Amino acid sequence: WLEAIAPLLRAATADALIGSGTDAFFTELNRSRPLVELLDLIAYSINPQVHAFDNTSLVETLATQGDTVRSARTFVGNRLLAVSPVTLRMRSNPSATAPQSPPPPGTLPPAVDPRQMSLLGAGWTVGSLKHLAESGADSVTYYETTGWRGVMERASGSPLPERFRSAPGMVFPLYHVLADVGAFAGGQVLPLRTSEPLLVDGIAIDKQGRVCVLLANLSAQPQTVIVRGLAGEVDTRVLDEETAHEAMLAPEVYRSRTAERLTPRNGVLELTMSPFAVVRLRGERL
Repeated sequence: WLEAIAPLLRAATADALIGSGTDAFFTELNRSRPLVELLDLIAYSINPQVHAFDNTSLVETLATQGDTVRSARTFVGNRLLAVSPVTLRMRSNPSATAPQSPPPPGTLPPAVDPRQMSLLGAGWTVGSLKHLAESGADSVTYYETTGWRGVMERASGSPLPERFRSAPGMVFPLYHVLADVGAFAGGQVLPLRTSEPLLVDGIAIDKQGRVCVLLANLSAQPQTVIVRGLAGEVDTRVLDEETAHEAMLAPEVYRSRTAERLTPRNGVLELTMSPFAVVRLRGERL
């Protein structure tokens, strides 16, 4: 199909980019590599729940997301690489041999995970952004806009509130992760290293000398974190079990609150992060 269609598309729309790839996973792309010489962009999707579904297994998938990008680069070269979409659950089973049966009454569809509206969902999004951005993905698409696979609930609310306990119109914690990264659009992703990546991970973005750091406690226990490389006063905002209610139900109020200011000592900032907390830091680089 590419050999037949690509020349016609280029003749008709010389300035358009031509993309292909898979609606499924990197595995399918790697097994059936497209004719990259005919393409400008290659795409594949990512989700962390194919073989395991517990919290720890979700966290363990984060570093491998960057590995898929680096592996793809070995055969796509410098062509644009789009990871799209990133979701918490499989949208469909590419290996299915029959149509998917509807879920039993009163149960969530297989593509829906209640952790979409959780603090862990926000922390997992931080880790995913970090590894895909640092590994050089050109474009990443996350989730849907509204509903139980989105970043906010519909005005009509959850179709199954006893299973997916969202409030009508609320935003999910991961909304604030994407909003904080979006505020630094056009910036440069900096390498961020952690001694315990299965417990705490994060992403750092520099824009015109200002740095935004998002740190995520990926565990159910408090964590003490030492941050190096920031100078001057650092604006700090916390998303955790104490602030999540306001962040979800009154996001504008939460985001407009005056940030707590902390001052690193000799370039070192010590934080105590509550379980599954996400902390946003803004300051200057050393």
